[in-house]
Amino acid sequence: MIWQETPYTIPFLGLSVLFVGLGIYIWFHYRSPLGRTGAVTILASTEWIISAVLMFAGGDLATKIFWRKMQYPGIIILPVAWFVFAVLYTGREEWLTRRSVAGLSVIPVITLGLAFTNEYHSLMWSNFVLGTSGPFLIIDETFGVWLWGFIGYAYVLLMCGALLFLIHIRTCSRRRYKRQTSILLFGGAVPWAATALSSFGLNPFPHLDLTLVALAMTNGVVAFNIFYFQIGEVALLAREAIIESMIDSVIVLDMENRIIDLNPSAEKLVGNNTADVTGKPIGSVWPECWSMLASDTQGGEIIKDQCIYDVSISSLSDWRDRIVSRVVVLRDVTDRKRTEKIKQSLREKEILLQEIHHRVKNNIQVISSLLNLQSQYTDDKKSKEMFKECQNRIRSMALIHEKLYKSENLADINFNEYITDLVNGLHKSYGINTITVTVEGNAFLGIDSAIPCGLIINELVSNSFKHAFTDGKGEIKIDIHSYTDTVELVVSDNGVGIPDDINFRESKSLGLRLVTILAEDQLNGTISLDRSGGTAFHITFRKKTKT
Repeated sequence: MIWQETPYTIPFLGLSVLFVGLGIYIWFHYRSPLGRTGAVTILASTEWIISAVLMFAGGDLATKIFWRKMQYPGIIILPVAWFVFAVLYTGREEWLTRRSVAGLSVIPVITLGLAFTNEYHSLMWSNFVLGTSGPFLIIDETFGVWLWGFIGYAYVLLMCGALLFLIHIRTCSRRRYKRQTSILLFGGAVPWAATALSSFGLNPFPHLDLTLVALAMTNGVVAFNIFYFQIGEVALLAREAIIESMIDSVIVLDMENRIIDLNPSAEKLVGNNTADVTGKPIGSVWPECWSMLASDTQGGEIIKDQCIYDVSISSLSDWRDRIVSRVVVLRDVTDRKRTEKIKQSLREKEILLQEIHHRVKNNIQVISSLLNLQSQYTDDKKSKEMFKECQNRIRSMALIHEKLYKSENLADINFNEYITDLVNGLHKSYGINTITVTVEGNAFLGIDSAIPCGLIINELVSNSFKHAFTDGKGEIKIDIHSYTDTVELVVSDNGVGIPDDINFRESKSLGLRLVTILAEDQLNGTISLDRSGGTAFHITFRKKTKT
């Protein structure tokens, strides 16, 4: 064989390698009839392209004639494959029987035999001439009678396929599939239009076979539709990868409500293997589920074996917008329902606790008001001071219950906010504005820790207001920090300090004795006093475990 260099050989052979790979990949990964017909279409087009490129690259008449004949395996397969693809795509599978496919193949098979035996009858080509007028050697051929007949037959198949696509475009209601079908129609029409131009000598580029370009476009269109629109995707692989591994139970029914498939979860739920119930009405296998299907609802709840299942029923449509089955998905929501019930119960308890705290706060405020009224009936200054101290202690506890009542979380109180409100109340109670109180740090405490801490702060701040500052000016600092297991509280002032000869643990002052009792007995913590720069009480206690 003799060859000539052309600028088209390498690019088209490179494309052909790509198309062969695509065709083989689609054949093995899209095993449905539609997917494999698409693979045959791509491979037949590619065989045509390769043979046509090699014919164009041939440098003598014998080489060109050989590769011209080698195009015909692809040429005869392509129109039949395209028509079958159109039939499958538009949902007319009943047309494709063994007899009908054999009938469609009679003329192509005869054509292939005549192509390779043309020297004996000239029915395909009556003459071959080597054209030398252009930059490349080309073959000029004169069509025989049978070849013209085959071209007519191929175009009839093309037009029938195009008509099926046009009908589908008109009747399909989904935009996605209209667009998809339009792309396929365009991809199928282009190569035959190019072939028509070449066959009737109307090619505007006589040194370039437009059919090659058009076939490459067709392969690209078919591959794009298969990959992008998932035409002919392997249902078995999807089923194994997704449906089989689902925890949810999936039951597939046909339009007569007969079971056609179950995943393993549904087999356990129904209590039968897929093979045992396939083809049986769902009503005979699971009457409760049938009652829901018969009510024509989109789902609901079913109780089976003390488990609650959320049921979703959806129709399954193919790409022709035709409902082909119903899919019933059952999800076990027993734990979720129980959790919701527990949450509802907890919410009701929280509301009850909030109401209790609200009532306790109101009752404490009533007691505080009674003490205030009682204090007005005595002129003794010491008695009035005792009444005020009791009111402040009660107010500190009432404030805790107020915070709990307003809080969404009854387990923890924002203690920084509580201290700020408590200090503001003490400021008003003692009427001293020249003493500043600063609060640093932050902690969230439960009510068991919050009430003792609140009383401690109340006593120590009140003590500082009354005794720490001889000139009525100074600073009180409250520092609280929460760590992993412990809480540290420091209440300090820069006043005159507690004399060294006074032991706060044995003090006759009720306030200091109360602070010690609360820190050590109520909080099970430790308390120490630092006299180096005024007065600083250090209290450390462990966080209480929530039960």
